[in-house]
Amino acid sequence: MRKLSRRSLLKYLLLFCLGLGIFLILAGGIYWLFGSNLPKISSQSSGVISLSRSPNCGSKSGGPSDNPIAAKYGENTYSWTNNIKWGCVYNIKDFPGKNLVEQFNSAMNAAVFNGGGVIYFPAATYNFTDSIFLKNGVVLRGETPAVTDAKADKYAPASKLVFPKYEPTFSGNGTDNTKAFKKIFTSNAESDSNIGVVNLDINRAGINFGGDVDTVKKQNIVIFGVRNNNVADPSNQVPDPSFQEPWMRYSDRFTANIKISALANVLVANNRVNDTITDNYDQPGYKVQSLDKKEVITYAEGNKVPFDYGNHYGIVVNRSKPQGFALAANPKNEPGLFRKGVVIRDNWVFHKMRVAIHAAGDGLIIKDNVILDQANKVWWTDPTGIRQPRGAVTFENRAIDWSGWNVKIEGNNYQVYRHQVMDTPYLSVDGEGILIQECCGGTTVNGVQILNNQGNGYIGIYKVPEVKNVTIKGNKLTSPEIDKYMIYVVADTNNAPHSMSEVLIDNNELSGGIVARSTLGGTGNIIRNNTGTNGTIECSCNVTVGSNTRFIVKPCSPVKQ
Repeated sequence: MRKLSRRSLLKYLLLFCLGLGIFLILAGGIYWLFGSNLPKISSQSSGVISLSRSPNCGSKSGGPSDNPIAAKYGENTYSWTNNIKWGCVYNIKDFPGKNLVEQFNSAMNAAVFNGGGVIYFPAATYNFTDSIFLKNGVVLRGETPAVTDAKADKYAPASKLVFPKYEPTFSGNGTDNTKAFKKIFTSNAESDSNIGVVNLDINRAGINFGGDVDTVKKQNIVIFGVRNNNVADPSNQVPDPSFQEPWMRYSDRFTANIKISALANVLVANNRVNDTITDNYDQPGYKVQSLDKKEVITYAEGNKVPFDYGNHYGIVVNRSKPQGFALAANPKNEPGLFRKGVVIRDNWVFHKMRVAIHAAGDGLIIKDNVILDQANKVWWTDPTGIRQPRGAVTFENRAIDWSGWNVKIEGNNYQVYRHQVMDTPYLSVDGEGILIQECCGGTTVNGVQILNNQGNGYIGIYKVPEVKNVTIKGNKLTSPEIDKYMIYVVADTNNAPHSMSEVLIDNNELSGGIVARSTLGGTGNIIRNNTGTNGTIECSCNVTVGSNTRFIVKPCSPVKQ
């Protein structure tokens, strides 16, 4: 073997030392930026990835490291939020990149590498060009707002995430839908857990943490302090190529500002939804079919069919299933409607169509939300955007649509208005304030407290079999309609009579009447101490009625034994 000369040995030694030096500098930089701890990831039997805490993590600049949920509601109220690594804060500005997406991905990968944590956006405007996908254990967080109550008019998070605006084109194929209509998703919709969005103003992107409600394993999800506007998706039914122009668009009614499917522990709290919708646009020349489908009608006035960013759901938790749900579901045939730990509270929601809060759960809480609607609405299409509407068309128009067992709906203040159907005297159907029904994700009723709510739409347990353990108390309900039922509890469905038991309707102030009926009887049902304005009380003979003021009490209807 040929021996190396003295000069060659010195050369190789110098190169080795130089390489070692570069390696140590890089290693020190990584340690300084991200901390020294490697992730410790283990799979639990539930399929959810568990992230163990590291004593030293985050990036140099960091950010707020407290648990904001504990700060607002107390350390023990939602103790599961302590599973989130609030103390591991990765400041987006600490990460290099050619653009914001590269910075974001670098920060998120650093958080995942170290077992999860918070990507912090200091006060500024961040322009994203596409949808983003959260990974397991990652929370997006902005600067704590000066005004912390999302129901206050001055609520305005200083950290803003802005996504592309849809700019319509009224010719040819129109603007490509992929240029806008973005979302914040999860990377793995079935299992990503300990995730959330906190104290951010998000414009033109909905939050969609969906998944199969029957099989999803993700849990521990927080949506807190978010201001959210200009969310929509274009309906895949429009344009109908048989008669509509390719540029036409219609807002998909099944979209939501916030949509979540989870196994357990969801907190949607202190958010402000649709307080400043700026992107609606008119569509002059929009075409629909007549009701008999024999004629194509062109609306020259573009405001008759605007593309409207308020014509969809507001907050949806565990109520989305493409194939639909069983009628009057129970935990055996629809387990996804009975997940535990779902709380929706202290939100401010504006909507003009569909349902503001649409949720299900065992132990579900819907509390202290403000829900606003637009009065004097007029609409010129059916819900698909393809035909003219019938006189009895439904746009849902509900404040709260709930299902599950052991539910509490308390302290909500809501508005809900029906649409005028074109230039006719007819109003669209529905218009409920607080509703459960047999269909459409409704369940049997076994334990619900509906307490101290105020609104202009009625409370309905509408044709639901197996109604048990209901308290409707302390609500103040008004309606401009004369002698309208403001509390409606009926166990009989369209197909069969049923019974109800332990239903208490007590101490409510109503501008309309009360109905409580179950043809197959039942025990422990009481209507008492309610105050009305010349409304009527109608009930079956298994209901005790007494001490009500300013009601006309009709003779009870017989029950079958």
